[in-house]
Amino acid sequence: MFDNIIGRDKRAERIQQESEQRQINFGREQNAYSQNAATDQIDIAIQESKSDLIKWQQDLDAELFELVLQLKGAKKGEDGLYYIPEDAEPLCNDLFITDVVVPQCKPFIARYFINSNLDETRILNALMETCNDIADLMADGFDLYGIQFIKFDDIIRIIKNVLIPSAFRALNGWTKKTDSTNFRRIESSYDAPQQNNRRKILGIGQ
Repeated sequence: MFDNIIGRDKRAERIQQESEQRQINFGREQNAYSQNAATDQIDIAIQESKSDLIKWQQDLDAELFELVLQLKGAKKGEDGLYYIPEDAEPLCNDLFITDVVVPQCKPFIARYFINSNLDETRILNALMETCNDIADLMADGFDLYGIQFIKFDDIIRIIKNVLIPSAFRALNGWTKKTDSTNFRRIESSYDAPQQNNRRKILGIGQ
């Protein structure tokens, strides 16, 4: 009789221990899953941050668009946005923009150019040749493009204001170096909270 009672107690104890072990294993699996999910979320956030940074750093179409607006006589409002007033006086017509400005300027704001590794001499030569080409086209087709002679300097200045900063982003691989540095900062900014959490879990620094 006592043997049966003892046997039942042992079985109940074993069942209880197995149940507790399953609970422990389940908790470990949940923790592992939570950690993996958090890591995946951090990885996604890092990639999104990098993508946003690249888009912001290397998408220069807005600069070209603003250049076109200025040539069409646009003014910058108090909100920082350009608008074309009713009494706007364009510096040129649309034909000059489509035939000359966009084709000549587009290569300098392209990703393949600003991600290049060029020395100062090559950049200056490229700028000089492009500006000379634009000036020649303006002089040859001023009547075709609706350009007044006294506006030549204004047009060249507006174009140079976009070309020069963009071109020098390729100086000695500046853009690539800058992006690489910023990527490391993004990664470290996400790694720091993870390291702090690990230290707290291990009871370090508390």
